[in-house]
Amino acid sequence: MKELPKINQLRNFQAIIRYGSIRTASQALFQTQPAMTRSIQELERILGVTLLARGPQGMVLTKMGRIFEPRVAMLLNDLERAVDELHQASQISQGSVVFGCSHLPAFSIMPALINKFQKEHPNATITIIEGQLSELITSLRLGRIDFYLGIASPEIAMNEFFIENAIKAEFCIMARHGHPLAGSTTLIQLQGCKWYFPNSRTGYYKELEKHIFPNGKPADSRIIYGDSMTIGEQLVTNEDYLFIGPKAILNVDHIKDIVSIVPIKETLPDAEYTLIYKQQLGLTPLAKTLMDEINAACTAYLARGV
Repeated sequence: MKELPKINQLRNFQAIIRYGSIRTASQALFQTQPAMTRSIQELERILGVTLLARGPQGMVLTKMGRIFEPRVAMLLNDLERAVDELHQASQISQGSVVFGCSHLPAFSIMPALINKFQKEHPNATITIIEGQLSELITSLRLGRIDFYLGIASPEIAMNEFFIENAIKAEFCIMARHGHPLAGSTTLIQLQGCKWYFPNSRTGYYKELEKHIFPNGKPADSRIIYGDSMTIGEQLVTNEDYLFIGPKAILNVDHIKDIVSIVPIKETLPDAEYTLIYKQQLGLTPLAKTLMDEINAACTAYLARGV
């Protein structure tokens, strides 16, 4: 059997990539610089390749290092998940869950649900990463997040994932109360308006943009792309930007107090919200419990509509 790298060598390798230098990495891991240097030299000896080289700004990955790094990240992540799962199953340690979600769940059902879950599991560590599937798919594939809740994208291959409980959500155009064009009945009347779109170059939102501008974006249209709900809210309420979102967002009290649906006759395509996780990795007991609760809450929330 070939000699295999040791866990501490792989962790040191990751730390140097993260911090950019052996000195900083050794300080972060409470090691001496010579000890970390020997660790990396031994790792390279075992592998028979050079992984790191000195660059103008510090240590950089070689070609072999770039090939090796994703595998190391996945291996260490899987090992940490395995240990965490055993601890959760034996109830001898606090568990952790990291998941991603798009803006509607993060803005609506998630705060109350996470608060309830934390009370039921006081030793759990919950990390939420907000973003579109196109932004988080790599983290999902590498196992850096346990699961994702958001809008599915037909442009992303999903063969390696389990997809749970697809839910269709009706989308609409919204404007602040009193917007000059809040009563518009066709998309033609909205050409040349100011728009705030989610920052996604693929998937549902990109198709939605094509639906609103079938002949391409007019020269006089002003579009801002972003993922900040706070900035979006200010643009809509103070600068007369229009935005697109699920009708269910009007179930949020302070949202329905400031915006209303623009009653266009055209029907926008529905979005499909899904819960997604990696087949190969499965879920830890704690992550499965949280995902099941999110699944039920999301189904009930989106079913209410407006």
